[in-house]
Amino acid sequence: MIIERMTQELSLPANHVARLVKTASYQYKQYPIAKRGGGVRTICHPSRRLKALQKWLLANVVATWPVHRAATAYRKGHTIMDNAVAHLSSQFLLRMDMAQFFPSLSVDDMVTYRDLHPAVFVDWSQQDFDWLCRLTFRFGRLTIGAPTSPAISNALCFDLDVTLEALCQTRGVSYTRYADDLFFSSNEKGVLTEMEGEVKRVVASMPLPSSLRINDDKSRHSSKKGARRVTGIVLGSDGKVYVGRHVKRKVKAQVHRLNSLASTDRASLAGTISYITGFDPAFMNTLVQKYGHERATQARDGRP
Repeated sequence: MIIERMTQELSLPANHVARLVKTASYQYKQYPIAKRGGGVRTICHPSRRLKALQKWLLANVVATWPVHRAATAYRKGHTIMDNAVAHLSSQFLLRMDMAQFFPSLSVDDMVTYRDLHPAVFVDWSQQDFDWLCRLTFRFGRLTIGAPTSPAISNALCFDLDVTLEALCQTRGVSYTRYADDLFFSSNEKGVLTEMEGEVKRVVASMPLPSSLRINDDKSRHSSKKGARRVTGIVLGSDGKVYVGRHVKRKVKAQVHRLNSLASTDRASLAGTISYITGFDPAFMNTLVQKYGHERATQARDGRP
């Protein structure tokens, strides 16, 4: 039913889509980008034909799947500011990072998700499910670059978010997740040190997603006595938030590759630009001078 609807709305012959499904994992162009902290991240950008199908699936299917309130990335109407403000009033902060986030999410996780959330797949045929997986997973794993990957990752992490929030509620801890970054905050000294080990055990024991692991090298504790940063936003000891230079660099990088951003990323980018210019009106002029008026305003307005 899902595939039939897609072929009809996109005016594509079913045999054309079937051929693309068979070769989908090979329909990507790979290129490396340098990580800010060193090393290289591989981006796999889908072909124009495959990307068109992925965009349809994102808008008409994946975007309708439930997302936990603790998940603040890749959601229309949410920005990095929402993630940061949730921790503004707390004295102590813990950031934990999940290693190899997208590649750790697999078709096996998708099968488990279907088994645990059958209401999401009412009226789906086995072919619908198989084709969705083939069109959105590359060789059985999510990839950085496909427009469907961010939203699918939020769906697959729903049960993880539920479990971690329940754990935090028993400790009086605030919890948010921004993609692969987990943030915990508290006003009680020492509680986050205890939480760190518990979170590692929860992540490692979850049946869904089954292969996520915490990157210990990136875990960071901070407090009001020093600098607390949440997704590049500085939480001031005066109860205000401040935009760090890293966020501005990230915004510029996103404006540079604006045409490749998914709709959810565009919406998030627009919200971030709006927030930054509220603090620093000259920042918009910087974007205009660097990228031109049309692209800068397109990014600010969240337009395709």
